[in-house]
Amino acid sequence: MVDIHPRPTAPVSGGKGKGSGRGSGAKLEKQLAAATATVDELEAQVTALRARVEMLEGQVDHWKRRAAKHKSRVKKVTERAERALVEATEAARQRASAKAEKKIRQAIADHGTDDRPRAEPMALKDAPELPEASWNVTRLRSAAREQGVSGYSRMSKQQLLDVLI
Repeated sequence: MVDIHPRPTAPVSGGKGKGSGRGSGAKLEKQLAAATATVDELEAQVTALRARVEMLEGQVDHWKRRAAKHKSRVKKVTERAERALVEATEAARQRASAKAEKKIRQAIADHGTDDRPRAEPMALKDAPELPEASWNVTRLRSAAREQGVSGYSRMSKQQLLDVLI
């Protein structure tokens, strides 16, 4: 290390001013020695602190890499959770729709067992028409679209019938 504070090699001699006389040279020597010791201690502390800073700067890079890695993982998990939520919501909606259709069909079937003529309930007037095997694929897909069936465009006629009935 380069010494930035040159130290005198010969004792400082007092002049004819204040503080000159017996013992002032020894006193100055003691002060100089104490100051030199203090400077040496401070330089050692600066060296230790510089080493600590270098070590911590190395750790900063490590933690930045780990943070970026975890950030991408969080993003992936969040996307998966959002997709699962959408799928679960869609599945619940389809189950509810199927359950309602089943109730309507049951009501229609129950309604048709009597030979007495009855007025058709208001809810059944707007009910979707039940598909039949005689329907073509275009008509079945149209019914599936109206009922909110997902993936209907890739289904065969039999699959559409199974889903709609």
